[in-house]
Amino acid sequence: MASTTELVTDSVPDLTKKAQTFGELDFNGKISYIREVITVEPLLGAYVMASTLCSPMLINLEFEKSCRVNLQMNDTVCEAILSSQHEVLNLTEQNNEVQYLISDVHSWLQPVQSIMPLILVLFIGSYSDRHKWRKPFLLLPLFGEFLAVVGCIFCVIFMRSWPLEVQGVFQLILPSLFGGQTMIVMATFSYIADVSTIEMRTLRIGVVQIVLNIIVPVTQLFSANMFELTGYYGVLFTAGGLYVFGFLYGLFWIKEPKQPVNTESRGVLCDVFDPRHAVDTFNLILRKGPGKNRVYIGVMLFTIFIYSAVIVGESDRFFFYSQSRFGWTIVEFSYFLSMNTLVHLIGTALAVPLFTKILNLTDMAILLLTFLDKMLSNVVFGFANSNTLLYAGKTLLIFSSPLLPPINIFFIAAAVVSIITGVTPIGIRSLATKVVSEDDLGKAQSLFGICEAIAPAISTPVYNKGIYNNTLTTFPSAFFFFGIILYAICSAFITWMYFKEKPNRTSKVELANGSGVTIEKTPMETYVETTHI
Repeated sequence: MASTTELVTDSVPDLTKKAQTFGELDFNGKISYIREVITVEPLLGAYVMASTLCSPMLINLEFEKSCRVNLQMNDTVCEAILSSQHEVLNLTEQNNEVQYLISDVHSWLQPVQSIMPLILVLFIGSYSDRHKWRKPFLLLPLFGEFLAVVGCIFCVIFMRSWPLEVQGVFQLILPSLFGGQTMIVMATFSYIADVSTIEMRTLRIGVVQIVLNIIVPVTQLFSANMFELTGYYGVLFTAGGLYVFGFLYGLFWIKEPKQPVNTESRGVLCDVFDPRHAVDTFNLILRKGPGKNRVYIGVMLFTIFIYSAVIVGESDRFFFYSQSRFGWTIVEFSYFLSMNTLVHLIGTALAVPLFTKILNLTDMAILLLTFLDKMLSNVVFGFANSNTLLYAGKTLLIFSSPLLPPINIFFIAAAVVSIITGVTPIGIRSLATKVVSEDDLGKAQSLFGICEAIAPAISTPVYNKGIYNNTLTTFPSAFFFFGIILYAICSAFITWMYFKEKPNRTSKVELANGSGVTIEKTPMETYVETTHI
């Protein structure tokens, strides 16, 4: 079997060998050059933009479905809840009933949603490694999301008859049958690893992350306003168009790495779902091999699991908490999310060169700092609902603009405190592609995808029914402190790994190179590598 390096060398031209500058190329040459430089970014951008655009609209649809259909409340009550006027009209109990119902539905939807992506990434990672097929697994999630948009359009058409559970099936379970976010993330980073050298891999991953960090806040900034102006149909048709664009772009623009000759005559389904390949995937952390450290691979899997669990668990409850505690509407919440994401983008742009170029920190040290930062921000978020902190400054008008909502000053403080947490996924993804050999990248991404699929299935019921529903009327911010506990456990493992590797990082070996230069030898140099962007 040809290695990934050989396949990429055969299939992707070496840009450094071009004799002409970009300006000297003809039109076809420029198009060819752009195709080599820009790969999955537009496809992933369209996917993320459509998902972000739909997010406030789908939350509003959940509230409306649960209120009007499931709980059969009258229009006056539902309009008050949708406009976050429940406290003014003394409808807090009814609002809590709506939140309890949505939490219960999410608690079973998320585990069911995780089943198919879990199965797919388990087998498809090994299959894509053997055949170097990445495009189909980039396109399938887009097709699934398009079908979900169509289903949600029908949910709007039958607003007063189809209950919340039907929306959940179309919104979450249907796209999960095609891999969902888990598969597209796995395929994206596997593709980037295929078409990049190990030196350029972190850069390419960082570029993807920065592109997403730009798209998300910009989309969040106008998504809720677009929903208010165009309604459900305007948002859904726009999102559907973005999914179609991403699908067509991937189909006609993205190039596959050269595929090895397949000498087997087995059917595709038999080849994909061969149980031996699933065993082969798990052998990645079970078998010993040169240059492998199964403990560190296990720590990476645990880190990804914790990160995904906290992110999904908190995100699922964040609007419900702000709506119940502060009376925020979906528009106000979207503005806050946009500001929060922009803060993370600025923090990422500043922190990466600071940590890597000036302080010369390792990835493990960077991850430890970002986890500590996240824990501190959760403390601020958690206490923002106390009488002492909540009304200390009451609210802050950003730029004194009537278009921007009043936002609790301590929520803003928490967002600013969490300024470097945007570095976390860059560091995790960078390390995740370096803990294994290049021929095992797909299997490694499968394992990481499995962790990302299992984490929400476990954390969503825990956050929703186990914590939020039981503390809504007493201590609704309890879920923030649960996240602190999880990150503290993860930080302990990273700290252990950091100090375990510290003697190896400082060991030096003198090599005879004719100039008497002392070169630092790092036993895990492909793993303990700073996140350069």
